[in-house]
Order: sequence, then C-alpha cells, then structure tokens
Amino acid sequence: MEDDLELIKMKKLLSLRRSLLSKTVKRSDENPRNLVLKYLTPKGKELLKLAEEQYPKVAEVIVKELARLIRDGKLRETIDGYTLYQVFEELGFPIRVKTKIVIKEKGRAKSIAEALKEGLS
Repeated sequence: MEDDLELIKMKKLLSLRRSLLSKTVKRSDENPRNLVLKYLTPKGKELLKLAEEQYPKVAEVIVKELARLIRDGKLRETIDGYTLYQVFEELGFPIRVKTKIVIKEKGRAKSIAEALKEGLS
C-alpha cells in the first residue's frame, strides 16, 4: 500500500516537473520584441518604433534586456512612452520625437508659423 502511494507521488511530481519545464521552454522561445510589445502602452510602442529607426542596435539590446526582466518577473507593470524615453536618454541615446506646436484661436487651430506670420503683418 505504501509503495503504491509512493509511486503515485512520484508520478505526480514527474508530471509537474514536465509541465513546469515545458512552460519555461516556451517562454524562452518567445521573440523578445513581441514579449516587450505586450507590456508597452500605445505611446511606448510608438517610441520603440522611433528608437529602432534611430538606434537599431541599441534598441535591440534594450529590448532583449527588458524581455529578460519581464521573464524573470522583475518587471510586471506596463511601460509607458515617457519611461521608455527615459531609459534611452539615461543611456545616452535620446529619441528624437517630431513635435508640432498648434495655437487655437477663435475656434481654429493654426501652426506656430501661421500665428507668427499673422502677428508680423
């Protein structure tokens, strides 16, 4: 009777080990970029795209490191654009973001260039 109980315990332990091993193998096979994209906000995805265009090799290294942190469970929160921007800037690679200044006047939006031209004339 005890031998049967011990055999059942061993089989259960073996099946648990197999399932745990298969989960870890699946996690490590996942593309690091796809894993990181799941944790990025829409603005974060936009900034990652800009970073990959401007600093492709650096972006690849940062994505791999972020993926490792996610896999290890050290990074559980979503990453917004500002945080991702700060990571690149702290490492000495500021992401250049196209900005546009718009002035709203009398219910109409105009660029700063238009507003300055109107102000000068």
